[in-house]
Amino acid sequence: MKNPRKILLVRPDRLGDMILSLPVAETLKTRLAQSEIHYLASPYTARLSSMVDYVDGWLLDDDGHGGRLSLSELVGKIKAGRFDCLIDLKASWRTSAAGFLSGTALRIGTSRRAYSLFYSARVNVHRKASGFHQTDLDLAHLRPLDIIVSGIPPRFNVTARGKASAEKLMNLAGKPYIVIHPGSGGSSPNWPIDNYRRLAELFLTATDFGVVITNRDKSMAEFDNCVNIGGKTDLETLAAVIDSARLFISGSTGPLHMADALGTKCLSFFARRADIGPARWGPRRNQDGVILPENECDCGSPGSCRCLETVTVEKAFNKAENLLRAKKSAAFGKK
Repeated sequence: MKNPRKILLVRPDRLGDMILSLPVAETLKTRLAQSEIHYLASPYTARLSSMVDYVDGWLLDDDGHGGRLSLSELVGKIKAGRFDCLIDLKASWRTSAAGFLSGTALRIGTSRRAYSLFYSARVNVHRKASGFHQTDLDLAHLRPLDIIVSGIPPRFNVTARGKASAEKLMNLAGKPYIVIHPGSGGSSPNWPIDNYRRLAELFLTATDFGVVITNRDKSMAEFDNCVNIGGKTDLETLAAVIDSARLFISGSTGPLHMADALGTKCLSFFARRADIGPARWGPRRNQDGVILPENECDCGSPGSCRCLETVTVEKAFNKAENLLRAKKSAAFGKK
């Protein structure tokens, strides 16, 4: 089956993972224009729907009580959708078995798991130490459809509603600003919170930029003289705030990939290790804005890594100033 009529992309996890998978959906819509492209997504990431014009529908992985669908519930939803192709970008026992039990004719997934027997077409992709970016690892799942592509960056659009909401929320009177997102989902090490605070202070005292803080963690609210909109935005509003920023600063987070997809210049912090480093998880467009520690990481789990503590505030500020002075390339759009 090279031209499926209705395709379900499975990616029911975090915001960054969803954004990095969007080139799969856009490629399918471009190459198979008559096909419908749908996502199985978490309720939170499905809120991107108003900003993504190449996805036709969103199936929520939500049991109505804050949990994921059971296997039987998921099978029922896939059957009801009458999909003839399922591409499992977040492979698991539950999703692979659901595709099989739903009777979906073409089921594409990894060849490297015990449950791979549930897929009718398998892709041999070694993720952890492949050296490939996560988006290209996702795009590799299109090979059974005879679509061979790589290097495509994520893209979505800011909405009029998001812009209006951002204008009401912000109070900078037209002043140019940068966005600092000091939080982290915990899947990778982050720069120390005190360093983010000191960096914000430097911008406020040494430049003409305002500083906007975006983070839902209330424990990170102590950013004096900054506009703190943490916990006050939905995804549409957050996208509009980031879209108008001159620079976005964070660790390896979903909002970083949102900023990168919108074409905003980014400064980001990553450890030097293959499984969580920028070669796989970094921004697609803004690799020149990545800051790394001097030494390779030999820590245990990502949660125990302290390598980023060696990156100084002065180094980050100098890098930010260089990025702000640099011209924006045509690939970045409007800014």
